[in-house]
Amino acid sequence: IDAARSRVSRILALQYENRGTLFEAYLFDDGYYDGEGRPLRKQFLRSPLEFSSRVTSRFSHRRFHPVLRVHRPHYGVDYGAPTGTPVRVTANGSVAFVGWDRGGGKTVKVRHPNGFLTAYLHLSRYARGIRRGARVEQGQVVGYVGATGLATAPHLDYRVQHNGRWIDPLEVKSEPAPPIPEGDLARFHARREDYARRLDGTTVGGESMMATAGEETASAAAGR
Repeated sequence: IDAARSRVSRILALQYENRGTLFEAYLFDDGYYDGEGRPLRKQFLRSPLEFSSRVTSRFSHRRFHPVLRVHRPHYGVDYGAPTGTPVRVTANGSVAFVGWDRGGGKTVKVRHPNGFLTAYLHLSRYARGIRRGARVEQGQVVGYVGATGLATAPHLDYRVQHNGRWIDPLEVKSEPAPPIPEGDLARFHARREDYARRLDGTTVGGESMMATAGEETASAAAGR
């Protein structure tokens, strides 16, 4: 297939075989799952910055604040990065807050399942479409690194709260995302069977793939 002619923006379903083993991925609600409904991603990304993991300040209950010149808690991890670096939400969720948050400057807060909330501070600007109540998917850009609020240089202050208590983001376990609830399994299996039927005979480089509705499928791009 000519990659330049393939306009696939998002994968709904994919199957490929490697050394006799079939691998499957199906989009269901806001995540990808295997043929049995097990999640294929971790609940949280390791870092909200794709190309930088330079930690300039760690989580602490008593840190000397470089602007206020006093000791106070620092409930996040600071990542040094140039202004404008994209900031990714680390897990699926819904935007709980967008705006100026005192010393945090331009801030985005996202609520996640199981009592988690993440916060992204000192942003230079927000990503398009990021507003309170908006659904966001893991890896989606929610803003851009800046130095708004009480900051001495461009960086991201990334914070994680669990059940109302701030926790060290570097100690959040990279566990699998929550499984499909028991009550939704029948709907998932029906969706999977529908995708599997539609995938039959649609291949890209030896892999069966189906694109988002409204985009070309792989077979159409191949001129079939």
